[in-house]
Amino acid sequence: MKTIKKISWALVIFLGSSLVLNAQELEVTPATLMFNANPGSSQTKQIYVRNKAKTEQSFIFNLADWLSDEDGEVKYFSPGTTGRSCSDWITVSPALVTLQPNEAVRVNITMLVPEDNPSTKWAVLFVESATEKTGAKAIDKTVNMGLNVAARIAVPIYQSPDGNTLYRGSLEGLDNSVNDDGNYSFATKAINLGDKILNCKVFFTFSNLETAEEFTSNPLEFSLLPESDKKVNYTLEKPLAKGKYSVAAILDYGYNEELEGIQTELEIK
Repeated sequence: MKTIKKISWALVIFLGSSLVLNAQELEVTPATLMFNANPGSSQTKQIYVRNKAKTEQSFIFNLADWLSDEDGEVKYFSPGTTGRSCSDWITVSPALVTLQPNEAVRVNITMLVPEDNPSTKWAVLFVESATEKTGAKAIDKTVNMGLNVAARIAVPIYQSPDGNTLYRGSLEGLDNSVNDDGNYSFATKAINLGDKILNCKVFFTFSNLETAEEFTSNPLEFSLLPESDKKVNYTLEKPLAKGKYSVAAILDYGYNEELEGIQTELEIK
């Protein structure tokens, strides 16, 4: 019979990354904007937009909300319509630019945080390559400013004051199954119970209770927004030898030395 319990581990791992987003006709850097403005204050950051097309191009900037589900699928919503939205706090200047081939421009993104809101919020900025419409198509009111979108890059925007230190993550459940190749797969769920974005690493440990042999999987890395969760799956590359095992899933979100874990016992006959 399997037993599941909570366990604590002492290990600190830091997760950091940087990306450059590219599309066929434009390049946008940085890939993500992180704001830490205190309530009642403003903060301005920049993105750089480069025209990678061979002809003159216009670019427009639109804000929206977004959420991701436990499978990691992202869905977009109208600005200001989700509970964690900061779209209404953001202004973009200029709102439209026209660039020659290989020309780049700096665009200012300003976050103005209300005095009574210290929570973590987020939105997305769409940088869109556009061409001006003419004739009958120009009266299409579903596209802003009479422009026809040709390509689009999404830049996530996050706002969380430094004074907000409500980091808290957990794991829920540890299930196993056997695939067609006879290898075991393990599944758990990471949950963000705090009010900060968690840079997570989840890894699995296996201990043979009879031989004391142990091994640990490579970490699975991802970010987890407040009030969200994510399914985490791991499949062994080769079958386990017969015996009794202690199997644990460990969550490290890089903030303190105490890590959350789920442990179960498994017998291979």
